[in-house]
Amino acid sequence: MAESRSMSAQDALWLTMDRPNNLMVIDGVMLMRGRPAWDDLVDVIQERVVQRFPVFACRAVQSARSSTLPTSALIDAAWSWQTDPHFDITRHLRRVELPSPAGVKELEAYVAERRSSPIDRDRPLWEVTLVERVVLEDGTEGSAIVARFHHAIADGVRLTQVMLSLCDTEDPQVSAMVGRARRAGGPLAVAAGIASATAEAMADGARAFATATSRALRDGMHAVRDDIELGLQLMRHPGRLIDAFESLGIDNRLANTTGSVAKLALRGSSVQTVWSGTPGRRKGVAWSPPLSLTEVKRIGHRHGASVNDVLLTAVGGGLRRYLHANGDTSVSEVAWMVPVNLVPIADNLPEDLGNYFALVMAVLPLEPADPIERLQATRSRMNRIKNSDEPVLTFGIQRGISAAPRPVSVALTDFFANKAVGVLTNVPGPRSTMTFAGTEVSQVVGFAPCSGDQPMTATIFSYADTITIGYAVDADLVPDAQDLVSGTVDELRLLAEESA
Repeated sequence: MAESRSMSAQDALWLTMDRPNNLMVIDGVMLMRGRPAWDDLVDVIQERVVQRFPVFACRAVQSARSSTLPTSALIDAAWSWQTDPHFDITRHLRRVELPSPAGVKELEAYVAERRSSPIDRDRPLWEVTLVERVVLEDGTEGSAIVARFHHAIADGVRLTQVMLSLCDTEDPQVSAMVGRARRAGGPLAVAAGIASATAEAMADGARAFATATSRALRDGMHAVRDDIELGLQLMRHPGRLIDAFESLGIDNRLANTTGSVAKLALRGSSVQTVWSGTPGRRKGVAWSPPLSLTEVKRIGHRHGASVNDVLLTAVGGGLRRYLHANGDTSVSEVAWMVPVNLVPIADNLPEDLGNYFALVMAVLPLEPADPIERLQATRSRMNRIKNSDEPVLTFGIQRGISAAPRPVSVALTDFFANKAVGVLTNVPGPRSTMTFAGTEVSQVVGFAPCSGDQPMTATIFSYADTITIGYAVDADLVPDAQDLVSGTVDELRLLAEESA
């Protein structure tokens, strides 16, 4: 009989969220100068992935539902990881050659096509493809690894580290990321700490609301009319609660945390615009050529901002350009869900992997038009998120959703997902060049899944002093992902010019 172990609720949630038009699969791409030998590729994946992480040889299996409960009381049966008795690594590896001459554009089309294809649930939930001939941006003939992992296996941070573990590098930072053992306590201790912090943060939020209310009452009834108008404004723009509490002298962290609660609870669905609608099954993918990380750092240093602030400003500007080009000038801000890792990097690769992250809402300003002013506005908003307990709050929400019966979890997932345009990831990769099976890696990019009615996901990946910016979109709602990439790159160039 095949061995099995129970699956955590956080991991099982991604299986229940799978839908034909938005698959819960994380897609990664590594472009290489040259082509690795096939046998070397198989050996590396067997040794560094399958043998090291048993979950890659396990199927996701759901036990039978109980028949003793009335239909209205049925909950989703438990999921478990069960060793695949017929596991064969060659069932998960393929090699393809795109019609010649195939460049990056043709590779993007291939990744988009795969992004529309579900992973067979009768076997372990991953696949790796070697695209054997790809002409790189500089004219070099290379190749690419296209890796696809179901989100139930692990979160994006851990799966990125799994991809990095396939490679060799002299960068000690990468070695630390992929090779450190878990300390005593493990995920259960982390989860317990997060649960405690979540409760404390919620209590802080309640105290902040209470303080604001009592002070308003002391000011007398003559303020009621103004407070009602303020309340209506805050319902429309809940992030302004932060400013309101700061003006009342409430502790900054309490104000930021309470603003985060309101942002999640009160904010309506993502702004209705040219990309709004119900996603279909056709997907699109595009990414930039490697961009200079040194130049991004220079821009940030010039304005007292972080690399992340500069890149998020460029993303906001790229969306602004896209909207204006499509006749919509009414949108002043766009909300993204941004993953935040909750486990120290050095502890991030236990054998069972799993999901230990939270999604925080980052509302990026699209106005004013001046990119430097918008950079300062973005910097201010990101600092507020950093100085709040929003990550532990959202992790608590995720745990609650994952433990709910499937109809409830699906409804709650859509409720929160539809508040944002999509997921935006920013992955700081290795600073030195890597090789895969003896072949130099020239560029890395990866894409998180979308959920609900989200039309796009964006990615920022740094590697060897370069930055890659990419978008994966619903092709019916956003016909050409390259338009978003081009607009974002143009915005980054404008920031560089204005910072000269």
